[in-house]
Amino acid sequence: MASRRTEQFLKWDREHVIHSFFPVGGELPGIVLEKADGIMLTDTEGKEYVDIASQLTCCNLGHRQKEIINAIIEALGKTDYTETYFGYSNPYCSECAQKLAEITQRDLNHFFFTSGGGEANEFAMKFARLYWYHRGKASKLKIISLHGSYHGSPGISAAATGFGPLYSRGLGPLGVGFIRVPAAYCYRCSFGLSYPDCGIRCAQFLRDVIVNEDAESVAAFIGEPVQGAGGIIDPPPEYWPMVRKICTEHNVLFIADEVQSGFARTGKMWALEHWNVEPDIMSMAKGIAGSVMPFGAVAISDEIYEAMKGQMLPGGYTYSGHPISCAASIAAINIYVNEKVAENAAKVGKHTRERLDAEFLPLPSVGEVRGKGMFLAAELVSDKKSKTPIAPEVRAELTRNWLNAGIFTRGGGYMNSVLYITPPCTTTIEEIDRVLDIIKPTIVKLQ
Repeated sequence: MASRRTEQFLKWDREHVIHSFFPVGGELPGIVLEKADGIMLTDTEGKEYVDIASQLTCCNLGHRQKEIINAIIEALGKTDYTETYFGYSNPYCSECAQKLAEITQRDLNHFFFTSGGGEANEFAMKFARLYWYHRGKASKLKIISLHGSYHGSPGISAAATGFGPLYSRGLGPLGVGFIRVPAAYCYRCSFGLSYPDCGIRCAQFLRDVIVNEDAESVAAFIGEPVQGAGGIIDPPPEYWPMVRKICTEHNVLFIADEVQSGFARTGKMWALEHWNVEPDIMSMAKGIAGSVMPFGAVAISDEIYEAMKGQMLPGGYTYSGHPISCAASIAAINIYVNEKVAENAAKVGKHTRERLDAEFLPLPSVGEVRGKGMFLAAELVSDKKSKTPIAPEVRAELTRNWLNAGIFTRGGGYMNSVLYITPPCTTTIEEIDRVLDIIKPTIVKLQ
């Protein structure tokens, strides 16, 4: 039974709070998280949980990194908020952009700051359309995205998101000129084919759509290098090089949504580095400031910057380049680089993946294991041959068992049947082993 203090919080919550992707007025899980440190969370009852979700796969550096907190306090000793509209700036904004330019790929040297990933994707697509407009090709407006993608909730970010009615029901038309194509979800191939004999049909299909729509009407293709909310969809090695080639050949910009997969999450600073592929535009958020402050950014290439030079950017955000968020990001970037966080994610991720492949994949209820670095998942099924996902009530019971055992994870993926293993990128092998040792018996019981 919860304490009076917890019940009071829950009462206020039920009466006044509306939660994202949760039934309005629905029965709450009953957990009020009050403290966080490292990879641990503590609720108002004093119960501890290992955060193998990094919350929304965003606390890449773990919770309460002292360097980030100290940077915020130091910045607050000098300022609180200054605008970046009309060309005004602040030292933190300028330095953050310089730091990002040092770690982004090739010529992604120019940044527009936002408050989060949805806003970053919103402006990434706007930059694509503006680029073609200023190149004298105003007809290039269409945006192609992937089934099962998640690019955010606001405006055209929601229009590009590929979860269908789940994210748009009751809202009416979200925008025109948005096209979705099948993702490289080999386990559940939309074409009924099998890798590698498929010839990477999903990439070839993108080419077909661009041609059939008329490339002169297509501004950009946007995709997550490894799909996050879609279930950690990790494409075959040929996919992204083929996509990059197709976009180049047809004069279509490639936008990489690295909101979840960036900042060491996959064992490299940027997920696309696994395939030696470079985008024209890249969105980022979540790990950019360790999620200590709301923050995001869009990076555009030198070519796109030059095409827009001298033109006014229409629109913006009040908190773009917020000095305190920028200060937090500067500190976070220093940690990623100086403490070799990507290397740790690669090492611990390799160990985790090996255990998942050896101990979990042979189980009757595990259909597939996938992912890179600390961006891993196991797809749970009730029948391995038919690939039938586990029932909602089974998933709910698993989640309750994990919470009772002190494991905080997240749901999602195909029919909410995916077990996400996305702890902070600073997690140790010893810590992840303890988690897997707790989770494994609960999966074994599903047989």
